[in-house]
Amino acid sequence: MSRTNNRLSIILQGDITPEMIAVLNSEVLENIKTQRIALVIFDLSAIAILDLTEFNALHSIALMIKLMGAETIFTGFNAGVVAFLISAGADISGINTVSGLDDIDRVLNKIKDIV
Repeated sequence: MSRTNNRLSIILQGDITPEMIAVLNSEVLENIKTQRIALVIFDLSAIAILDLTEFNALHSIALMIKLMGAETIFTGFNAGVVAFLISAGADISGINTVSGLDDIDRVLNKIKDIV
C-alpha cells in the first residue's frame, strides 16, 4: 500500500485470502479517515485468478470506500478474469475500471462529471 497526495495505491498479488481482505479493509478505511484519501486504486495486474467470492469481497470494500466519501478505481483485470466474472453473474455495478494506470485521470474526470 502506498500513498501519493490524496491517493492510495494497492497492488494485489498472490492469493486473496479472507485474512488479507480483513486487513485490507481495516487499513484502507483507516487511511481514508486519517489521511484524507480521496481515491483508492486497486491494481490487479498480478492476479491471474479471481473467484466470485474474492471479487465480491473487493466489491464490498469499494462500496465501503464510497460510503467514506472516496472513489475506487480497479486496474489490471485480465481477460480471463473478466470473462469468468461476467459468466458467473458478478455484480459489477459501481465498479470503476481502467485498462492502465495512465487512464486514471480520464476516468476520474468522467466520475466527477456524473456526480
